[in-house]
Amino acid sequence: MTARQWLDVQIGRLPAPFRQEWRALLLFGIIFLVATWLCFEVIEEVFLESGVFAPDQAVYAALQSLRTPWLDQVMTAITELGDTPVVIAIAVVVALWLIRERAWHTLTYWLMAIGGGSLINSAIKLGLHRVRPGDMHYDGVSVFSFPSGHSTTNAVLYGFLIIIMSRKLPFLARIPVVITLVLLVGLIAFSRLYLGAHWLSDVAGGLFFGSGWLALLGLFYMWRQAEPVEPLKLLAIAVVTLVIAGGLNIVFNHSADLTRYAVQRGLT
Repeated sequence: MTARQWLDVQIGRLPAPFRQEWRALLLFGIIFLVATWLCFEVIEEVFLESGVFAPDQAVYAALQSLRTPWLDQVMTAITELGDTPVVIAIAVVVALWLIRERAWHTLTYWLMAIGGGSLINSAIKLGLHRVRPGDMHYDGVSVFSFPSGHSTTNAVLYGFLIIIMSRKLPFLARIPVVITLVLLVGLIAFSRLYLGAHWLSDVAGGLFFGSGWLALLGLFYMWRQAEPVEPLKLLAIAVVTLVIAGGLNIVFNHSADLTRYAVQRGLT
């Protein structure tokens, strides 16, 4: 018996959900363990041991010294694509479409992903009370810096879109979708560093927490068969909503945000 035949036999003995999605379940399990460990490592380094994450000041100073007016315009627009109103708009429109499709299993996990991730992120902010690098004129829970809300919520939002679409999207078609959405999340996260809204450890902690939360929900989501969802329609709905909601957010808030994120020379 070859190794491949032995593996097929072992997989055949697993419960039905594992037989159907065992690769995804294994991947999510690994991501959950690694991301959770990294998130706690950042928390331990910043809040329990030295109180300072060594690269924070260096990265902050380096990026602030590289800022230019035209790049400020670009990075502010990118960060505005990840603002809370845009995330809410995409989450609501996708939820309404899932209701229309009667995809109740997917809808449940979609709401748990976005809502749960945001609530836990806010609870961590309130619990740790870390101040931002400079005065961003935020209020409420957004006054606090760790973990980065933009990094967390956008990682969960677009990450779970990838999970939903991957159940029906052919492997080769997933590659450009995954690359594009991961790049979008990465740009939004980087914009928070460039604009001085967060320390490096805030963004890293947000991405690690978001990835861990996403992987945990992915494990349970993949455990059961989900209702059929047209992946390209779902992607089109999300992209159109991003363009409309993100565009409106930029039009109405760009000038004020340029002031909010202006270079604070005294901290560089």
